[in-house]
Amino acid sequence: MKVTRNEAKDIILNAVKIQSFEVVTLENAYNRVLYENIYAKYNIPESDKSAIDGFCFRIEDIKSYPAILKIIGESKAGDKDKKEVQANEAIFTMTGSIIPENADTAIRIEDVKISEDEIIIEKAPKKGDLIDLAGSEIKKDEIILHQGEVLDYKKVSLLANLGFYQIKVYTRPSIGVIVTGNEIQEPWEQSYKAGVKNVNFYILKGMLESFADIVYLGKVKDEPSTMNKLFASALKQNDILLSSAGASKGKYDFTKDIAKNIGLDTKFTMTNIRPGRPLIFGVKKEKLFFGLPGYPSALLINSYDFLLPAVKKIAGIKEYENKKITVIAEEAIKSKENRVDFIRVTLSYKNGKIFAKNASSQQTSNFLSTSESDALVIVDESQGSIKEGEVAEAILI
Repeated sequence: MKVTRNEAKDIILNAVKIQSFEVVTLENAYNRVLYENIYAKYNIPESDKSAIDGFCFRIEDIKSYPAILKIIGESKAGDKDKKEVQANEAIFTMTGSIIPENADTAIRIEDVKISEDEIIIEKAPKKGDLIDLAGSEIKKDEIILHQGEVLDYKKVSLLANLGFYQIKVYTRPSIGVIVTGNEIQEPWEQSYKAGVKNVNFYILKGMLESFADIVYLGKVKDEPSTMNKLFASALKQNDILLSSAGASKGKYDFTKDIAKNIGLDTKFTMTNIRPGRPLIFGVKKEKLFFGLPGYPSALLINSYDFLLPAVKKIAGIKEYENKKITVIAEEAIKSKENRVDFIRVTLSYKNGKIFAKNASSQQTSNFLSTSESDALVIVDESQGSIKEGEVAEAILI
């Protein structure tokens, strides 16, 4: 069952069911996804506050210069009682302290002269100078963060500033990863000439662990009975099951059969992208299965284009699609019609423009060029090769 790239993306994203929510504290909120909009509970600042260490007074008392005002006290950050100034008076206010009653202007301490209990102002300030008015940053009931936003350290800190400690976030999906193949070796195992190191788990873990809980279920040999048991158990325990290799048409490529045996409704087994046309996608109720190619370069490209947006959507992220950039071909980028080519490129920046150059190799078997690439130029099936100087579309990897 072969589908186009666009058909595959539609099938996958339409099969996605977004997770429910859980409540976490701010310490556990980093990289989580907001389940609901966040509204400000109060103004920020809550009252008029001093933006500087200096003096607050009434601007109407300044009739001429130099102006002399009497210092009648001070207001510290954290003081709950609100001071008051009258005619020709000033109060020393510290950064973040509440502005005294009647005061409407502030001046820095370094911009005045102090003589015993008086200040001398020689340069005219403007009314309202250096005062942060109540609600000038955030107004009560204003939407501050939106459902589907990923909480980085800045947004978590903003929640703290707004007085939120427990918040609703989407439950992280659980993703099981199985690496198939008689030849697969873990990085710590002694190498032999016919062996292949387990690169694919580390690609998937690094790409997805910000959005999901990754469960490594180990490597399994190309033995249908063993695979059946492991795949069936893994699908029960996880929201998404990923396997690498065994997705093509070789004698020992059993993944299509295993998918059928464990009750998956297989939607397609191949797309028109290169590298990595073999891609098995199936569903079982709300569970998803991706049978990914074995070559790391092909697996990475399939995972980035098809899998990553699906995982982001399941995790509740509103902007789940990969962001695209426009690049200029620094040299010819070769492609063939009737397939979607993902060309590995390196990027450079010149005169405010982004230029793309072919990576060292486009061979599917070559992972070094993939690991050194900055982006993938997407060449649609009707486009053909891109000439030097032409504009192209790319996604950063």
